[in-house]
Amino acid sequence: MRVIHVSPTDIDGGAAKGSYNLHRGLLKAGVDSLVLVQRKYSDDPTVIPLNGSHSDTYDRVRARLDHLPLALAGWRQQSWWTVGWLPFDISPELARLKPDVVQFHWAGRGAAVIESMKQLRRYQIVWTLRDMWPLTGGCHYSCGCEKFLIECRDCPQLRSNFPVDLARWQWQRKYRSRQNLPITYVALSNWLADYARRSPLVHGNEVMVIPSGIDTKVYAPMDKARARAMWGLPAEKRIVLFGAVKVTADRRKGFAYLQEALTRLAAKEGSEHLMLVVFGSDVVGINTSLEARTVGWVGDDGILAQLYACADVMVVPSLQENLGKTAIEALACGVPVVAFRNTGMPDIVDHRVNGYLARDLSAEDLAEGIAWCLEQTAESNQLSVNARSKAMRCFDVTQMAARHINLYQRLLEEGKARATAGPASDRQLAGTDLNDIIQEGLASKPAGTP
Repeated sequence: MRVIHVSPTDIDGGAAKGSYNLHRGLLKAGVDSLVLVQRKYSDDPTVIPLNGSHSDTYDRVRARLDHLPLALAGWRQQSWWTVGWLPFDISPELARLKPDVVQFHWAGRGAAVIESMKQLRRYQIVWTLRDMWPLTGGCHYSCGCEKFLIECRDCPQLRSNFPVDLARWQWQRKYRSRQNLPITYVALSNWLADYARRSPLVHGNEVMVIPSGIDTKVYAPMDKARARAMWGLPAEKRIVLFGAVKVTADRRKGFAYLQEALTRLAAKEGSEHLMLVVFGSDVVGINTSLEARTVGWVGDDGILAQLYACADVMVVPSLQENLGKTAIEALACGVPVVAFRNTGMPDIVDHRVNGYLARDLSAEDLAEGIAWCLEQTAESNQLSVNARSKAMRCFDVTQMAARHINLYQRLLEEGKARATAGPASDRQLAGTDLNDIIQEGLASKPAGTP
């Protein structure tokens, strides 16, 4: 069984690392796994750049050209947006590599397979929903908008007041390319799985949930004093940790809410013992009411695990988050997590068990959660024990790889059965009218709603 993963890069960014972790887990399990990328950052021979030695140049050019329509459409840069208007046909490379399963991951940087999807019918197609792009007209996170359930129109991120705009055009391209095309969607969280099941772009296809996995041998607890000595952080401080690829530029990561929460904590007695530590790519000039230390971007997993070990609590105040990778990594290192009670975070944080789920977008409750976790960890290590236990039980990459292998084997067996039975047994997706599909999705309620 050969599996090929399609991703813009191999190890640059959370989505890329998530797909690469799965790939490495599959290799360890004996699966013939390869990764097809636009730009290769590692020296791993099982990662194949689409354009060989010119892959870096192609990647930079594609990413810039893909943004040209956005510049004309008034994009507000609230969230990542991928248009995918450039031709992106990977079928010749797949024909050369001869996979049994093709698994798509992230579609950013212009690496969007849209019109060429139907050319891949010969393979078993799996699409990991690492964000919302496969369901929307182009945004990777909708920032609360649900118009992608009705074809996308009047896009707020494009400042559009038109029923037919760039988002609508893009959405329709996706719909046409996937009609009657069997795809198995793997959502990382129950939140995104609920949206996928309601999406007209997914209608008639299977949606399942398999969380992203991490190496729990690398992300593991270590002595706090030793970790802080390595990082040059004070042993006597109570450290609050926050990190993101773009700390301040990406408003979705919620740093503004953390700043407000820290202002509330700074007004309380004992705040002189608190310190904020921030890692990310744009951490210059951060202003907080507490003493703060910025450490820049940390790309190495082992070094990042040491940084997590320095913390007393990790805060992930995202406005929308499919399955926060930093939250999972922190839990694996035995660090309790404070997050908003929204989107995919309840899949990770068990309230007052391994962290704290604050009321959505309440900086006040976020501050209460940070204070509560700091109080608990000062008294015992039970939160840390629970955090590590949750990560081992739910997010270990070995277990996630095994679940994917079971999925691949089932899909291949079903494919063989259909081939033996003949054309009449081919999987046919429901041919319901689009308006009926939309109404069906709008009428259905996400799991857990009254």
